[in-house]
Amino acid sequence: MKPHPIRLAATLALGSMGLFLAQLAPAETSSVAGTWRGESVCVTDAAACHDESVVYYIRDVPDRPDLVFIQADKIVDGKAVTMGTGQWQYDRTRHTLEWRMPQQVWLLTITGNRIEGTLKRADGTVFRKVMLEKKE
Repeated sequence: MKPHPIRLAATLALGSMGLFLAQLAPAETSSVAGTWRGESVCVTDAAACHDESVVYYIRDVPDRPDLVFIQADKIVDGKAVTMGTGQWQYDRTRHTLEWRMPQQVWLLTITGNRIEGTLKRADGTVFRKVMLEKKE
């Protein structure tokens, strides 16, 4: 049976429209994006270290599935105080977030709606542990 020219044209047009709409769709978001709340506790007796209630705001970086942007706040007297912001490496296979600086490394592991990890000094000493939970 020979295809009808109008049906063929409509099928091609709808197929093209689907490709066009797929290109307009937002990039897939990661399950790590969102607001995470928890504790950051000292694992050292350093006078400068204090246990903190923290909030991490995690956003995907467009067109970079290997990165996320994190704003880390501590809560002081009920108010958020930003400690730092930046792009972290996101390993989707290992479910880890990593931020390397010359003298220290943050390494966090994502397990479902929990994130746990450490801040280590350059010599490998664990300085701080963080435990976060994402609540929808």
